[in-house]
Amino acid sequence: MTRKLSTILLSLALLLAIGWGLWERANRLTLANAVEAGGQRDFYNLLNYVEQAQVSMGKTLASSSPRQQAVHLTEAWNQAAAAQHSLTQLPTPGFKPVNTSKFLSQTSDYSNYLAQKLARGEEMTPQERQQLASLREEMGRLAADLHQTEGQVAGKTLRWSSFYGFKMPSLPRTIAGRALPVEARPGPLDGFVNTDRRLQTLPSLNYDGPFSDHLEKQRPLGLGGGEVTQAEAERRAMNFSNAASNSNYRVQATRTSNGRIPTFSLRLLDSRRPNVTTHIDVSKQGGQIVSLLNTRPVGAPTLDAAAALEKARAFLQAQGFTGMQPTYTVRTDNNQVITFAAKEGDVILYPDQVKVKVALDNGEITGWDATPYYMSHHKRDLPRPKLTPEQARAKINPGIKVEGVRLALIPLPGGQEKLTYEVKTKMDNTYYLNYINALTGEEEKVLQIIDVPGGQLTM
Repeated sequence: MTRKLSTILLSLALLLAIGWGLWERANRLTLANAVEAGGQRDFYNLLNYVEQAQVSMGKTLASSSPRQQAVHLTEAWNQAAAAQHSLTQLPTPGFKPVNTSKFLSQTSDYSNYLAQKLARGEEMTPQERQQLASLREEMGRLAADLHQTEGQVAGKTLRWSSFYGFKMPSLPRTIAGRALPVEARPGPLDGFVNTDRRLQTLPSLNYDGPFSDHLEKQRPLGLGGGEVTQAEAERRAMNFSNAASNSNYRVQATRTSNGRIPTFSLRLLDSRRPNVTTHIDVSKQGGQIVSLLNTRPVGAPTLDAAAALEKARAFLQAQGFTGMQPTYTVRTDNNQVITFAAKEGDVILYPDQVKVKVALDNGEITGWDATPYYMSHHKRDLPRPKLTPEQARAKINPGIKVEGVRLALIPLPGGQEKLTYEVKTKMDNTYYLNYINALTGEEEKVLQIIDVPGGQLTM
């Protein structure tokens, strides 16, 4: 009787173990497929935008009309910026395509610089045309390199999901052959690495516009303190992640990164939730938490945007960020991303921003980006406005309705900051933000507010 009972219990335990294994594997496959789809989307977006930017730059050079040149340069500006954004979303383990990102950023800003120059009634100089032609040529080489990588993607020798460590358990070959992502080898990213190295040798752009090299080398202003040890960085990373998730993390791997903010980059494992990992960057100087990304899938929402805002605000305050003003928010993949800006007196400091991502299924903090804050935050000697709010209102086109006026410090290309009046306006049921220089009365910038599901964006 005892032997029979033992046999039954062992059989049940075996069935439970098999069931758990299949359930776990199904979850991992679902996550791997989602990551793979995201990686492919970002790669093809990058390729598409690079090709479009090259075409727009070519149209500019071929056009003899300053008006048409400005139109095509504006297109190139946006396309190169979109390409840079897509590049930042791609998993490229082992190296950061810093030079490629810098090239796309400078191409975007150089196109913007030329478009604004033409809009002021000026013309491109022969040297500027030559620089634009050189950038277009290099953009073509980048597109060709990406097409080589496209072949690897199409042949499935490059799988983006494998970079996140989605290793599947061994299964019979007939099933595994259909379902398992192939783990990437070092080779597939060689094209990216070689392209990035080549772009490092490009000569510096010669212009007074944004992102000229000396400005691009700007150092972070808000880190403070001296250098921290790796052990101290790991301690701070675990404390921050534990507070963000109300859980208990441990360090799985640590490496160093030498970007604009040199960091210790850590991969943490959640001791209470198997397979939940968090990537976090801690600055070497000052030991500040620069960024955090929790990659767990987020379930169906149980919180609304207002509740997410309170979660984000409370977390910010708990981390010592007081006086932060929520500015804009957007919902993405069951997460609410809220952007906060520092405030000094009555002035919103838009350069000093922190983004907080809140999972709408349980309120967990799943994302954090304080890079702009630590790059820009410092004690400022803000000038006194020479214009009154009423005088700023008077600068707005009389046919446009003014909804509100407030002081705001805004970042401009090239590392400049301007004290402005942020004038919220409405035209044909569309809202805009007009930034009027509080010292000169010049209009520095206009943004359109776009309503999206779960929030607003400006562009």
